[in-house]
Amino acid sequence: MAKKPEPAGEEQANFDAGGRELAGVIKSAKRVLELFEYFAECRRPLSVTDIVRGLDYPQSSASALLKSLTRLGYLDYDRYERLYVPTLRVALFGGWVQDQLFSQRSLSLLIDELHAASGGQAVILGMQNDIYVQYIHLAQSSRQDGPAWYIKPGSLRPLCRSATGRILLSRKSDVEVQQLLWRINAEEEPALRLQVGDLLKELDKIRHDGYAYTEGTVNPHAGVIAVELPTPPSQPPMALGIGGEVEMLRREKDRFLELLRHVLQPYRARALPAKP
Repeated sequence: MAKKPEPAGEEQANFDAGGRELAGVIKSAKRVLELFEYFAECRRPLSVTDIVRGLDYPQSSASALLKSLTRLGYLDYDRYERLYVPTLRVALFGGWVQDQLFSQRSLSLLIDELHAASGGQAVILGMQNDIYVQYIHLAQSSRQDGPAWYIKPGSLRPLCRSATGRILLSRKSDVEVQQLLWRINAEEEPALRLQVGDLLKELDKIRHDGYAYTEGTVNPHAGVIAVELPTPPSQPPMALGIGGEVEMLRREKDRFLELLRHVLQPYRARALPAKP
């Protein structure tokens, strides 16, 4: 395949499928969309080499793009197979459009239903991003009619200090947990560092109870109750939680846990075996 010319500048070197230059298109934005369209076409995990060959990108550009999208939570990277695959965060972008047209039970609709059934509390979908849990999708009240805080979509929290993060840690071996906690503690202020024995004891309780509950670990006035979201083997594990003011959460804890378990029952019935 002949390489397309690449003049310098973000506003240049943009071509359609027929080789015609597209005016006013930023190259970096175009490449992100081309990448996800290529994943949709291939419908399988891809390596850097696959991207370079399929989209005719320079090796350095493809590697930088894939690493950036992985850090942002839009791609998952298998370090052993050296393959990338889009995460559900990508699907949720346009989920609201599809919901209006086709779907009666999509994940984004489920989150909206939980938000309403919980009385407008924050509903959080979290996925691991290195030593953090990343909030890839949320339903929450506006700042005017909700609590005094607002969670920005894409926010990162240390895995061990979030209920959703602890759910994800509970799926891992003790050795993996210790390695992650060592890295987390290295980034934390001394007063916030956890002892490995305390964390492992808490994770054993989560595995037994089937849920995680935290108060004041990130915001002193807020807490979260979370459970695991069943996911297919092609996707990284995720957790779903309901968050709100501590006093309210204590009163409604049992009801919120029942809500989470009830709405996820159809997902558990359809879920394939989890990744080892």
